[in-house]
Amino acid sequence: MKILYIIESLGAGGKERRLVSLIKELLRKDNFDIELIILSNVIHYKEINELNINIHYFKRNIIKDYKILFKFKSILDNFKPNIVHCWDNIAAIHFGPICKFKKIPFINSMISTAPPKLSRLSNWYFYSVVTYPFSDVILANSKAGLDSFHIPKNKGKYIYNGFDFTRVNIKRSKEIIKSELGINSEKVIGMTASFSDKKDFTTFIDAGKLIIDKFQNVKFIAIGDGPNLNTIKSNVAPKYKNSFLFLGKQQDVESIVNIFDIGVLATFTEGISNAIMEYMIFEKPVIATDGGGTSELVIDDKTGFLIEQQNVKQLVEKIEFLLENPKIAAEMGKNGKERIINNFSIDKMVEQTVLLYKETLIK
Repeated sequence: MKILYIIESLGAGGKERRLVSLIKELLRKDNFDIELIILSNVIHYKEINELNINIHYFKRNIIKDYKILFKFKSILDNFKPNIVHCWDNIAAIHFGPICKFKKIPFINSMISTAPPKLSRLSNWYFYSVVTYPFSDVILANSKAGLDSFHIPKNKGKYIYNGFDFTRVNIKRSKEIIKSELGINSEKVIGMTASFSDKKDFTTFIDAGKLIIDKFQNVKFIAIGDGPNLNTIKSNVAPKYKNSFLFLGKQQDVESIVNIFDIGVLATFTEGISNAIMEYMIFEKPVIATDGGGTSELVIDDKTGFLIEQQNVKQLVEKIEFLLENPKIAAEMGKNGKERIINNFSIDKMVEQTVLLYKETLIK
């Protein structure tokens, strides 16, 4: 089976990691031939260059975009894919109509989040809905995502993210990481996310200040980069500076997550979060904002806690409870790991994706 994948970039995001993992697993099977189009030169997941696939780099230019349409048609003519699988709505707008014209099945995986109130008048919704007529399948990574974007029932499908268990084989021990970060006996509460408008680091920081006022030996770690990083850092008063570590973008995220005692994800919208999956596979109790795909991943009171959006008080209460009840925290962590193993494995994701490809081809 020949699959042509298209993605805007391979930056340090969950969707990008998911695509790379999918390609790696499919290449282990004998009956898959894969090519990849990337619409930029941004490559965080360098392992893509080690795979035995042809990679086409398209540099998008609004004024000259018609040229990439001819390049795309040339790839279709030469590679002759059975399926084109696209991972961004702008790319879907460009290439979906060509696939429709050439009668090549087009799978649209643009939905990786689940905003609770997406206005039908918003640009975000508009640039999504215009791709629907050209898509044979609109694939989300959560049930909530399908509902948020009002996907036609005859086209909507969801497949949960799959966790690659080889990532559990961490490169550096807890002792080494804590020594490098200057952490001694402190409890560590961490959040891994981009510093973007969709993530709520403000609530994380505000809750952290209240916890630090009450508990000694607690460190808060933020892993990630983005446009709001400097603004968030500037909101930490000097008296709290030593209790917050902003680590920026990290290659070896898993080794750092391994030192967390509690994993937090405060957010405004979310699909199936790779960060939460990392917390759970490393047996960390999770505190996360309810809604979207998060409520499909985290089981409240069993693998952690679901809290209201921007509710600093609730976040503080749940952190305090876990700090004061380490046995319950450990049990939640074990439950979380078991849930990932049973329901969110990379094997399950690949198996369901292959089945979707086969079903799409026989329609």
